[in-house]
Amino acid sequence: MWQQYGDYRARKRAGHGGSLYEDVQLALRNEVPIATRRWRGQPNIENLKPLIDRAKNEATEIENSDALSGAKAWHWLRALVLRAPQAALAQGQMDRHKHGFPARGERLYELIDFNDAFVSTVLALDDPLLEGFADEAKRLMDWFCKRVGVQGLTQEQYSAIVQGLSREIAVFLGVQREGLEATMTSRTSDALGIDMIITEPESDRSVNIDCKAPSAFRHRIYDLLREGRLNNEEVTAAETLGYIAEMNGHGSDRTEVVVWRIERERYGDIEGFTFSDTAELGRTIRAILKTYGTTN
Repeated sequence: MWQQYGDYRARKRAGHGGSLYEDVQLALRNEVPIATRRWRGQPNIENLKPLIDRAKNEATEIENSDALSGAKAWHWLRALVLRAPQAALAQGQMDRHKHGFPARGERLYELIDFNDAFVSTVLALDDPLLEGFADEAKRLMDWFCKRVGVQGLTQEQYSAIVQGLSREIAVFLGVQREGLEATMTSRTSDALGIDMIITEPESDRSVNIDCKAPSAFRHRIYDLLREGRLNNEEVTAAETLGYIAEMNGHGSDRTEVVVWRIERERYGDIEGFTFSDTAELGRTIRAILKTYGTTN
């Protein structure tokens, strides 16, 4: 794959070759054959699993290197597209069996891995590519799903994923712009409801953050009230402030997570995965750190 990326860079220097998306598509066309059966029963994509694992390892390796952002974006986009059929099948199962099924945990982790690859790709992109990324990536993933005989994510499913991840990415980039440190979490932490860990360098205080849309935030705090994990006064405070802490996990894994309402009326619109003005975001996260932040 390094050779394929090297060929891509050489074509760019020579003034040839297509966009980032076209070159990832070319690499996958050469690597993955067309499926002979399409959308009949449960498609078998076992042959993709070694490619998925290798692509993730390669992308992670280059992420931790001094490589240019273009190399990182190329590898993460390839890893993302390879995961698209698996994610589409997993999301379909989740939607059909809303009350649970035996392999739900496995399917959930497949979706989390897909989300991780999506976020890593976006964070590796140069700013001019951010605006059109969601649409270009969808076209590329639809092409690949069709190639391997899988019905891709519907527009509704994909839009819901992108909307949620756009919120996380915009907060991540916004708090960095405000001079704070932010780290996207591991798969295990994500399963505990932690989207990211935010740290104030001056005080070394950190918080675990779960970003929520207004409707999801309200639903969450009233679930906590019904479960007896919040009282009425705490729910009122959460509605006023737009954030509240909860304890997630069990036993030694119990972790405090701050559920944070990310609302357009307060923080502005998200365009190209970013907020145009992050001042209010910065004020709120510093208030959260002051109230709930802990030092290592």
